[in-house]
Amino acid sequence: MRVIPGVALVCFISSLAYYPEPGGEETPRAKEASAGIDRLILRDLKSHDLRPNAPASDNQFVRRVYLDVIGRIPTAKELAKFHQDTRRDRRARLIDELLASPGHVSHMFNWLGDMLRMKDSYYRIGKTWTFHTWLKTQLDRNRPWNEMVHEMLTAEGPLGKNGPTAYLLRDASMPLDSLSNTLTTFLGANVACAQCHDHPFAEWTQRDFYEMAAFFGSTAFESVDTRKPAKVLADKRFSKANLVTLLQPNMERVVFDRTRDTVFPEDYAYDDAKPGQKVVPRFITWDDAKKKRPSRTSSPRLREHFADWMTSPDNPRFAAAIANRLWKKLFGAAVKEPVTDLDELEDATNPELLAFIAQLMKDINFDLRQFQRAALNTKAYQQQVSVTPPAGESFRFPGPLLRRMTAEQAWDSIVLLLRGPEVDATRTDHAPLMERLVFPFEITHNRKTIVKDREKIFSFAQSLLGDGKASRGSGGRGLFMQAKKARGQDQWLRASELPQPMPPTHFLRIAGQSAREVADDGSTEGGITESLAMMNGEITQALMKKSAILKDTHRKKRSKAEQVEFLYKSFFSRPPHEQEKKRSIAALAQKLELSDVIWALLNSREFIFIQ
Repeated sequence: MRVIPGVALVCFISSLAYYPEPGGEETPRAKEASAGIDRLILRDLKSHDLRPNAPASDNQFVRRVYLDVIGRIPTAKELAKFHQDTRRDRRARLIDELLASPGHVSHMFNWLGDMLRMKDSYYRIGKTWTFHTWLKTQLDRNRPWNEMVHEMLTAEGPLGKNGPTAYLLRDASMPLDSLSNTLTTFLGANVACAQCHDHPFAEWTQRDFYEMAAFFGSTAFESVDTRKPAKVLADKRFSKANLVTLLQPNMERVVFDRTRDTVFPEDYAYDDAKPGQKVVPRFITWDDAKKKRPSRTSSPRLREHFADWMTSPDNPRFAAAIANRLWKKLFGAAVKEPVTDLDELEDATNPELLAFIAQLMKDINFDLRQFQRAALNTKAYQQQVSVTPPAGESFRFPGPLLRRMTAEQAWDSIVLLLRGPEVDATRTDHAPLMERLVFPFEITHNRKTIVKDREKIFSFAQSLLGDGKASRGSGGRGLFMQAKKARGQDQWLRASELPQPMPPTHFLRIAGQSAREVADDGSTEGGITESLAMMNGEITQALMKKSAILKDTHRKKRSKAEQVEFLYKSFFSRPPHEQEKKRSIAALAQKLELSDVIWALLNSREFIFIQ
């Protein structure tokens, strides 16, 4: 394994203290978590004749933890505030402060949005803004992960009223794919092959897969093509397009349907069941005997029992899956790669470490902030970075990996430089636009007989308009639900507050934001197109012409040397080296502008990497 030159054995003298949420309670397990992780990593390194990297400097740590916890670089003022704090536990205190900040909610939303394939609009389902607001609210409240997942799996009712129903509606027309995605995302269970045949490499059989799918058999994921009922209802008062918008938050829903069952497919080729036979729901277990026990449930509660099983602390994969994912988020590599396949836990780089962090996740009751706090307070996290080892060589965490910023981290950092730290608290919430469209009465969901509900639907629609006027030509599709388009400075928002995802031509997508069609599809590969956007894109032009960082640099009658130092601290979280300072001052003396220095720093490799 290759590491950054100059690494040395780190002296284990820093505090092992573990800091809980303000007002929270420490458990003995949580207090020892960081130290326990370090012991396991150090033992593994020694067994492979490796050593931990040297400790990261304060400047390296501050920039790294800001990017990893709130998704953006720190300001020069925030860096100075950290250095003014002379307490021994100032790193731990900064971690606490960032985990409790609005920026953390924003950053976690981006991360989960990639994992859950969140989009502003799903095909034939319409807007999903209620789902976005629900998730941000859960993150802000620090709701435990098992509770969030449980609610997504059991949510019922119309999308306009109950945001988490969007999770199951995402793949409403493909229930088997939906189950496969669910098991892969939340359990790291590689089951895609088992939809069609017994898995060739894992313990999953096709029968196992269908027995799990049966828990969703009595659920109707109603992805209604509202164009058809809208066509039936439309007259001179309201157009079909507007009625589609009005009907979607009401007709796209998750409901119990006792007439539905799961049956084995017609091409089922094994002797343990017959094609077309009704499937009895059964849980798979991962005990030594690989036994499956039948579920004793009543049909209306099938999904609830499935969610209980999946999110239970007794399910060995659920805690391991999210712990492994969060570890990769902070260290750049998972303990077990890929994060979507935990079928062979012993294949992890460090199986003992994986078991430890999975148990930690259970002990802290799936508190994602507590888990990150434990990882961030380790010596391993606070050591210098390593470069990616050669292909086929395991990474054993002598420190985090040297990583490029994600698209969202790069965008949010540039927006910070444009507008200042106020961007962390700037929120957009379009959910009320959907919620106001929810009917206060029941309607039929039959597209042919819905005409009998026309007058009460139209009466409600008329009340939304206020002025009592509507016509086929008024407002087009956006008559009932149209978010205000951000213009000028208002478009410089954090990635979590912009449309999900942005159009392919936007900087975020160019820099690697996922199209949200496939889970975990964001990219940090970089490339020529991203480099061109950084050099001459719209956001770069705005940064150089009229930005908060440019104004702040000119303030307080700073000398040229002070201006250069301020910019280096703002971009890199460190003062310039003497040679860098001399070169920059000489450039300014030759009639270059501060905006040119800003451009050079933005387009340096140091800016885009997390050290």
